[in-house]
Amino acid sequence: MSSSVLRSCVLGAADAVEASRDELCRLDAAAGDGDHGVTMALAARAVRKAVAASPDATDHELVTKVALAMGSVGGACGPIYATGLLAIADSMRGQADNSPMVARMLDLAEAAEKAIAALGGAKPGDKTILDALDPAIGVLRGAKSSGMGEADAVTAAASAARGGAQATANMIAAVGRASRLGERSRGLADPGATSLAVILDAVASTYCTFN
Repeated sequence: MSSSVLRSCVLGAADAVEASRDELCRLDAAAGDGDHGVTMALAARAVRKAVAASPDATDHELVTKVALAMGSVGGACGPIYATGLLAIADSMRGQADNSPMVARMLDLAEAAEKAIAALGGAKPGDKTILDALDPAIGVLRGAKSSGMGEADAVTAAASAARGGAQATANMIAAVGRASRLGERSRGLADPGATSLAVILDAVASTYCTFN
């Protein structure tokens, strides 16, 4: 992925997150402080500043700066996104530029999932961000095996993430603040999974304009 494409994807995701602020707050109000949308909007603004301040950054340097910007907002989501993005940046450094893009995307997504799971001990099915990320990874694995084109793969992965986020409405939270609610945590989609789905939708839409 060229730096110009990555920058466009990051900025597109930031715009989408800010536009989803109210919906993310509504989802978070059921089990948390109701501030997930506000925190993510603040993170989006921090990300834009980081991108603007780093015109000559390489891809992995840019992702590192985006990770630090996300982490700067704190809350529950800041460390989670920062952890996943730092794992992506680290994985980027070891990738060969001539390797297939779908395989590279899969490696980065798997690195993020591993890091996030290690951070909080969550697993798919616990009603967290992983319930959007893991289905996307499953699609990328299938895309790699089948030789699917990168634009189709990223679009399908984003769709799987969206479906995974929506499915969390039927789950009972097993980790985090929402886990204290038990059965009462069922009924609304997880805000973290939803914000990731918003981000991946925006990334896929932007990426496909270049491919």
